[in-house]
Amino acid sequence: MLSASPRATRAAKAERTPVRGAAAAAPPGRSRKGDITRAAILDAALALARRDGLEGLTIGVLAERLGMSKSGVFAHFGSREDLQLAVLREYAERFVETVLRPAVRAARGLPRLRAIVDHWLALLAAEIEAGCILIGGASEYDDRPGPLRDALAAIVMSWKAELLRALEQARQCGDLRADTDCEQMVFEIYGLMLMLHQDARLLRGKDSIRRARIGLQRLIDSTAAGAAEEARPARRHRAAKSNNRH
Repeated sequence: MLSASPRATRAAKAERTPVRGAAAAAPPGRSRKGDITRAAILDAALALARRDGLEGLTIGVLAERLGMSKSGVFAHFGSREDLQLAVLREYAERFVETVLRPAVRAARGLPRLRAIVDHWLALLAAEIEAGCILIGGASEYDDRPGPLRDALAAIVMSWKAELLRALEQARQCGDLRADTDCEQMVFEIYGLMLMLHQDARLLRGKDSIRRARIGLQRLIDSTAAGAAEEARPARRHRAAKSNNRH
């Protein structure tokens, strides 16, 4: 499992919700100029990986795009695989910053769950043209054992765990039905997000985002409505006891 980034760790301390897979801290002694160069390389590598996939990311293509020598890129990443893994970590860290960290500011329960889903949907909508590295990478490495597949799987499993945590908190808060199958909801929410990506990118659907939003809202609302129904008898009972006292 890849370690959490410093920024992810700060978010985790706020609500104990780290997404593992974010970038590791820079090695001690690295120069400020070296950090800037490395960041520029990662930005370019992310763009290339979105367009061509992680397998399409090579040191030569990256060096040409940046106007650097191959040895200059190798000075920051010892191998092509190291570069690919660094791209995955960087993407995971940005995912935390874009989706998870803003969402944990919302109150536990339904507000936080909706915030997570809304931020995730907004990110996927923004990535329709560029492509999602995690979704694209799953197709590239689902049957190819090795460090890249392991890293991808770890990031996805960690994100599913965070989504499951948000659902379970919503159930504990009484915002979702007591018998809610949270793992099934994770599966269905993730399925809608994957369908959005395929429908928009492969099929060029014009209303993919709208349909995904409707499906997600319906899924959450139906379970939340059930929680409201469960709460009514208890509210009526409390009201009756209060009236009897008077």
